[in-house]
Amino acid sequence: MFPFYYIFEREIKNSNTLKNVTDEIRHSFMEREMDDSSFDDNTIVGKEKLFKLDFSSRSPLVFSPRKEFFNYNENTKILPYKIEAFYSILFFLILHFLIHHIVIEIIVSTLFFILSTILNYSYHLKVIDKISKNLN
Repeated sequence: MFPFYYIFEREIKNSNTLKNVTDEIRHSFMEREMDDSSFDDNTIVGKEKLFKLDFSSRSPLVFSPRKEFFNYNENTKILPYKIEAFYSILFFLILHFLIHHIVIEIIVSTLFFILSTILNYSYHLKVIDKISKNLN
């Protein structure tokens, strides 16, 4: 299977070094209580656990053990943010095939998938916007 990704890119306007960007991303990981993170050269990877429901720390329900990749290039001043989206799509397909025989349940599962995809997408959009706002 091949993973699907959301990719967001933000331009960092101030003259921030790789250390400034790494510190801001590390702060974002700690704020969102990421399970595991690794820092290699200019690539920063964070991993999330399977299910997470914690509205007190502003992180919605997470369906997938996703990975987040940040890869800052100081020359171009672009901060790409890449997120695996495979597991949420797989969750929908399993749900869809389990209840495919009843039309109402198909509609409900489809609406649930659309809603969860929109929430997941907007959540990651807010993450990269917050990081780029703090760096600019």
